[in-house]
Amino acid sequence: MDNKLDLLDKTKSPNRIVWALAWPTIVEQLLMTVVIYVDAAMVGSVGVNATAAVAVNTTVIWLLQGLMSGLAVGASVLVGRKIGERKMTEAQDILTQSLLAMMVLGIVTMLIGELVLAQNLPRWMGAEQDLLAPAEQYMRIVALSFPFQVLLAVGCAIIRGAGDTRRPMIYNIVSNVVNIVGNYFFIYETRNVTIFRWTFKIWGAGMGVGGAAIGTLLAFLAAGMMTLWHLINRKSSFHMGDRPSFRPDGRILRQIVKLGLPTAFERITLSAGQMVITALATGMGSVMLAAHQLATTAESICYMPCYGFSVAATTLVAQAIGADEKKLAKTYSLVCIRYGVLAMVASAVLMYIFAPKMIWLFIRDAAVISVGAAMLRIEAFAEPCVAVTNVICGALKGGGDTRWPFYISIIGMWIVRLSMAVAAIKIFGAGLEGIWVPMAIDWAVRMIICIYRYKGGKWMDTWDNIKETDNCEIGE
Repeated sequence: MDNKLDLLDKTKSPNRIVWALAWPTIVEQLLMTVVIYVDAAMVGSVGVNATAAVAVNTTVIWLLQGLMSGLAVGASVLVGRKIGERKMTEAQDILTQSLLAMMVLGIVTMLIGELVLAQNLPRWMGAEQDLLAPAEQYMRIVALSFPFQVLLAVGCAIIRGAGDTRRPMIYNIVSNVVNIVGNYFFIYETRNVTIFRWTFKIWGAGMGVGGAAIGTLLAFLAAGMMTLWHLINRKSSFHMGDRPSFRPDGRILRQIVKLGLPTAFERITLSAGQMVITALATGMGSVMLAAHQLATTAESICYMPCYGFSVAATTLVAQAIGADEKKLAKTYSLVCIRYGVLAMVASAVLMYIFAPKMIWLFIRDAAVISVGAAMLRIEAFAEPCVAVTNVICGALKGGGDTRWPFYISIIGMWIVRLSMAVAAIKIFGAGLEGIWVPMAIDWAVRMIICIYRYKGGKWMDTWDNIKETDNCEIGE
């Protein structure tokens, strides 16, 4: 079934096209958030130390995923531009080169996880002695999934850039289901389960944190291979073409790097900052670290609509500017911003009201619930700022302006959030609120800078500058 939309069809209203593109991504994020909740709850049921052992690794995994995001943005924006220009063969060449880059990046990140991070990271993060072994086990298993994570992240971004958001939704749903099932069998011991009047013995490996890592590995393996099949299958809505060339093409790779490297640096900057934040929380003890991690996970529910409209903005702006329709690109981006903010406000209100229950879903420890809920209520006030920032950054990336989101992330994370957090904790002796209040201020500052850049309009001319830096166009 061909799910690709004609995003430049002017007979359809911008609202209709935005929603048609955004809703599968929003549903995808909703289901992914549910699975994140279930995953955290399954690990949390093992105990506070199990949650803390996973938390030690989380921010560094996000950092490595930042490299994947850079490749994803560079490839998807290029594909969207070429489709907007009606140059399908060149779009397919970009896909082929992206697959080569995915393979290299997947292997490199896996080796970093196995050979460097697994044994050393828990100690670098200052984890307590009883967290070292489970944290190392978790990283060693999850690192094996990195090649498949690259396939899923970059492949789905390319498919979305081509106008098909439904297939990525399906592949991520499969990933989520496999993750839950894998967790169910590998985290817990063999046990008796009663359904109505019937009692069954269910096999379980009883691996705890290691079992959660195996669930993650199986999930990305399944979804990553499905994504790869879509990209090489000639019956797909967008695929490599009949005669793909796997010889590295410097022109294509340079343009992918120019577009994607700032996004990779952006994610690395944010993840490195999160590592410092996690180290600060780790120094407060396992209860505070668990509360910080679970509150961060719970907050992700607000990002569902925001991410959907950000992805829609990137794809729509990329194709519209590729077709030399800058006015249409501006219209699409404004619609995405408006809907993103409205949806985030509604999510923030619910998060504030139900904060204790959201943490309770993960863990029954009263201290963790109390602290985690208080942090969520602080952050609820910043969620509209998160929406404006993320959707505008999505539009900027679609316009080829991937550097400004990077600059904004440096200012927000390193100049605002970290400086304030370190001062609050190290000088004034603040607790976990010393991390979360600066986080809210950070998002407000980023929003102001994003609005300034967006209103200036120069972000829509970035693509011309990128093309001018190469001697020739792709495919010439």
